Parts: sequence; structure tokens; C-alpha cells
Amino acid sequence: MSIRHEVTTGDAAAEQVFLSFLGNPPDVEPLAQYHWLHEHAPVFTTTSGMVVLTRYDDVDTALRHRSLGRGDESVQHLTDLPPELVDPVMALWKRTMVFANPPLHTRMRRPVAATFTPRHVDELRERVVARIEGLLSTLAEEPGADFVSRFASPLGADVVGDMLGVPQPDRAELARLSPESMKVFDPMTASTDLPAAAHAAIELANYFGDLVDTRRREPGADVVTRLAGALDQGELERIEVVAASANLLNAGSDTLVNLLSNAMYALLTNPDQLAALRTDPGHLSRAVEELARWDPPLNLNPRTALEPCTVAGVDLVPGQIVIGVQGAANRDPSHYTDPDRLDLVRDEGPSLSFGGGVHYCLGAHLGRLVLGEVLRVLATSGTSVELAGTPRRRPGHNLRGYQYLPVVVTR
Repeated sequence: MSIRHEVTTGDAAAEQVFLSFLGNPPDVEPLAQYHWLHEHAPVFTTTSGMVVLTRYDDVDTALRHRSLGRGDESVQHLTDLPPELVDPVMALWKRTMVFANPPLHTRMRRPVAATFTPRHVDELRERVVARIEGLLSTLAEEPGADFVSRFASPLGADVVGDMLGVPQPDRAELARLSPESMKVFDPMTASTDLPAAAHAAIELANYFGDLVDTRRREPGADVVTRLAGALDQGELERIEVVAASANLLNAGSDTLVNLLSNAMYALLTNPDQLAALRTDPGHLSRAVEELARWDPPLNLNPRTALEPCTVAGVDLVPGQIVIGVQGAANRDPSHYTDPDRLDLVRDEGPSLSFGGGVHYCLGAHLGRLVLGEVLRVLATSGTSVELAGTPRRRPGHNLRGYQYLPVVVTR
């Protein structure tokens, strides 16, 4: 149960603390700001009217609240882009599951949800393990190699590429385009970088448009074929099929890569935790949840009030934006014991790293499986991993991950 605090409105100090961690270099961890906000302003309204939440219970409530949904809160920063870039990006964005509200969201999610159930995802386990073993062996032959580009990125691209039916020769280029395109949805992306991000999003859309056409002629046992079937049956429109395909790729080539790189850095800087897991690998599921809590791949999860409602003691009007800081909620001292301590056997319930409510991450089961199998191999195969240099975070504090993580692997 969260300790309730009086809501702070128009708090310039709180807003400055919030903006300071968004504006800091990405390698500067935001823990000090989280602590300050938890203590002084866990709920506050900015001067522009946005409501910011940092407590676990408040963020959880906002994510599940049926009167909060998706509006234009994630793309307000795109207004300076020229129409030839912003129009196709907005058209695509409006028809993705991530940014759609029921009933559109329900209609779009139905054709692919069955593919991501625990049972169907578990069918991938054998192939996932084989890829993990192969990539770790390759890393062992390249001391000082980058864990992100040589392990996490190709693993994510192959796992999701298999599910989507992306031809193998195309996967490396899509893995490059995906994180570039995701910068479109980070409000802290520099304005000079937005055109390249928009171009990447458009390239992804064009690619999947062609792949959908191919799968309609030559169906396979993959998600794009399933989506193409929904198009032929009139359940989805073509732009919705293209948007869903690109969105699912981003989940594997970007979000999953962030999850894996964040988890690996946490293990490298807390070697006692990996040693304990090797002694008792029976806590793998808890370890996955803890690593996701510790450093989530997505830090901010905004919503827009769709109708008048009250959340965390704040009366909202339609169109008002609520920002749940998932990274801060995962470090809430009123929900977690000693939250800044990594504890791979922690058993205090799931984190908010995969969101909640109708927009709960469709790929959560897949992310848990892949990270769990990476941990299993590290805990049981005698493989050791050490940090080999100075890592570098990817730009921004919203999409959290590493751009460069040099390691030495011994097998």
C-alpha cells in the first residue's frame, strides 16, 4: 500500500527535478531524482498541465484506468517536422496497437494475441537456446566485443524475425532501422535527429507493406501471414497490418535488446547476484522479474484522459496528459524493500516494466523467456562474462538501454 501524499500542483521545483533527469546525459542514472520526487512530490502537475506520477500504486492505477488511453501525448514533439515526414508517421502511429484505444485496439490485438501466449511462446524455447549458445560462443572468440551489436541485437532480430517471417538476409538492416525509428516516440530526441528517425519509420512501413503483399501471395507459418489473413477477411485494414508488423519488430529489435543489455550490465556490476544464481538456479523466474524492475527498457508511460476522471487525487479533464514514470515506480520504497538493491530472489510481485491494463506489453512472455534462457545458460553452463571497457547508454532517458557494452566471455 502506497503512502498517500498531498497532491502538488504547479510545483516548479518538482517539474525542474523531473526535467533534469530527462535532460541529463543518458549515462547519469536518475536515482537521485526518483528519491526526491518520492519524498517531496510523488504526484504533481506541471505548469503545462501534465500530471506526473512516480509511486507504484499510482502508476499502476493509471495504466489500468479505463478512462485513460492514448492520445497525441507521445508525438507532440513532431510538430516541427515537414508534412512529407510527419504525415506518414502519424498515419502509421494512429493505427498501431500501442497507440490505439478500444474498440480499435481490441480489433487489432485479436489476430496476433494468440501467437504471444505463454504456450505458443514456449514453443520457441529450443530455437532461442540454440541461438543464445551460438552467439555466446561467437562472443567468446572476440574478447572485448560489444554485447549489444554482437549478441542482444542479432538475438532479438532472429527471435522476432522468425515469428514475423522476415527473411534472414533482411534482418540486420531491420535491426538497424528499428531503434532509429523508435526515436520518433522519445520526446527527448533532439530535433536535428527527428528527420532521420521519421525516415527510418517510413522505411520500416514500406518494407512491411511489401512483405504483407508477399505473404498474401505466398503464405507461411508466421505472424505476418496471420495478419495478412485478417486483412483478406476484412478484420484489419492494410495500414493496420503494416503498423502491427512494424510494431512487433520494434518490440524484438529494440525493447528486447534494451531489456537484455540492461540486465547484462546489472549482472556485470553486481557479480555476487550472478554467483548466487549459479549456486541456486531455481530462482530464474524471480531473477527475470527483478532485472526487469531494476532497469526497465521503457521509463515513461504516458496516457491521455479520454473523459473526466480522478487519478491519484487529481481531477482530470479530457485531453489532459498523465505521465507514469515506470522507472521511478519500480524503485518506490513504499512498495519494495530496499528498492535500490538488486536482489535476484526478491519476491514482491511483478514490476511495471511491461506496463499494465489493455496496453500490457504483448511481448512480455517472449521477453521473459529470452532473458530467462540467457540467465539459465549463464547460471548452468560455466560461462563467465566480464566487463571489458566503458559502456555507453543509448541517447535519452525514456527508451532505456545500452548502445555499447564491451564484454569478455569465457566458455
